Amino acid sequence: MSTIVTCPCGAKVRVPTPINGRAFRCPSCKEAFALTSDGFALHARLLSPKEQGAACPICQTRIAPEDPVIVCPDCEQLHHRECWIEVAGCGSYGCRQAPVVEKAAPEGPVTSAWGDTKKCPACGAEIKSIALKCRFCRTNFGTVNPLTARELRERADLDEASQLMKITVVGLFIASLFGCFAPLVVIIGLCALGPRWRLLKKLGPIYVVLAYSALGLSLLYSGIMLIVMIL
Repeated sequence: MSTIVTCPCGAKVRVPTPINGRAFRCPSCKEAFALTSDGFALHARLLSPKEQGAACPICQTRIAPEDPVIVCPDCEQLHHRECWIEVAGCGSYGCRQAPVVEKAAPEGPVTSAWGDTKKCPACGAEIKSIALKCRFCRTNFGTVNPLTARELRERADLDEASQLMKITVVGLFIASLFGCFAPLVVIIGLCALGPRWRLLKKLGPIYVVLAYSALGLSLLYSGIMLIVMIL
């Protein structure tokens, strides 16, 4: 079954029910918006003058005047929109809109729990232990596990190297389509891809195929050019 909801951007979106996690991303504007337990979209708004100074029950921090606010349709508690989406519901205990937590036997060491906090390795602010992004400095972590500043820097360096590798592979493949660049592609490809072959494999099969294709075509063209020069 599914239900039709209206995204804040105005697009009509078909949402399957039951909602798993009660968070959904609009395929039109790519923005996440909050849903109730019944699958209805909750439109965010700003604080009214009477609501200034209100605190979000999920992150336990003050709601700034410019922060998008979600009002629980059952208990009328104010929340940060991102907090509602992140925990998939209301932060008030006992509210019908509160997320349902299924208890399961923990596997391995427990690193986080409801109500726990951790420090952002980038700015040092206290944030929720389940946060994937710091709501103060907007740094993305990629994991809910606590990170040190060094680990965060290493992740950023790896992401930067991966992006550079993707650009290099695509550039070499395009250049390999032109036979006149074949010897140059072979040299650059072996120098750039050879020492970082493990990183290339982590980018996925598409980039591995493009890299092999670029080197293969360039070697073929180089061989043809060499034969023509000999003859």
